Amino acid sequence: MQDEHRTSAEIELSPNAQIISASRRTDIPAFYARWLLNRLREGFVEVANPFNPRQLQRISLLPSHVIAIVFWTRNPRPLMPHLDWLQDKGYRFYFQWTLNRYPKPLEISGPDWRRAIDAFHELSQRLTPDHLQWRYDPILFSTQTEPEWHLENFADLAERLRGATRRCYISFTDFYRKTRRNLDQLNSGLRYREPGVEEQRAFVQNIQKIATANNIELYACCEDHLLTLPGVQKARCVDLQIIQQLYPEVQKQVPVQSTRPECGCVQSKDIGAYDSCLFRCTYCYANANFETRSVPRFRRHRPDHPMLIPKSEP
Repeated sequence: MQDEHRTSAEIELSPNAQIISASRRTDIPAFYARWLLNRLREGFVEVANPFNPRQLQRISLLPSHVIAIVFWTRNPRPLMPHLDWLQDKGYRFYFQWTLNRYPKPLEISGPDWRRAIDAFHELSQRLTPDHLQWRYDPILFSTQTEPEWHLENFADLAERLRGATRRCYISFTDFYRKTRRNLDQLNSGLRYREPGVEEQRAFVQNIQKIATANNIELYACCEDHLLTLPGVQKARCVDLQIIQQLYPEVQKQVPVQSTRPECGCVQSKDIGAYDSCLFRCTYCYANANFETRSVPRFRRHRPDHPMLIPKSEP
């Protein structure tokens, strides 16, 4: 049984302790907060290999086995009432928070951006700005979101988030097959394009100046060709340095384990599942098809089950 009301500094980390990613694959805080809290109370989670669903891994979530939790989200509000409980149990955490404010049909059912900004400031004041990393990601150039639109949009968001975060993570859209398919299926007349390296660099020079003017540092995720630009740093979204800055008691070393080319993240265990997010972002890498995949899988979800998305019944 987990001890009551222990600070993270009072919990001795196991030699096998790991960073938990929750999650690159779906928005756990927005849609599965109750499930996550149940799993933390039980002290473990079961995760299926996304490339071999029959292969299950049991991952300990006991505080002594968790270096920190990285929350990836567009809407942490369902989780926010429970953060005191997480801290009382001794869990360490920080947030990777996506806020793009794209027009429909690119973000069909995303959270209201005004409420998102209010929540951003509320959570920043409750924790610290260093706990919240803003993701303006991915950057998609299209007939509705040309570079000029992005510059205006980014400038307005950066000004509104000023003081609530110290970092912004960016990357350009990777046009995987499912991404192209979902964009091509739009009936809006939207056309997208893939900018060349020089156009990307010129664009990022401009948003870096905007970020700096708002006391925000710019980090490029899996875009090493941008790192020679002044003021642009390499992103490590799962970042041991951030964890140690927030929680100096963490002395463990964690090796780099890239999830894709030019990724700088350190090793972590992702407890999410693909094709389970309901935000319907057309450019999303983690959902193949909302109607035929995400919705049916979400319906299989049970908050009391060890797996986020239980296996189909035989």
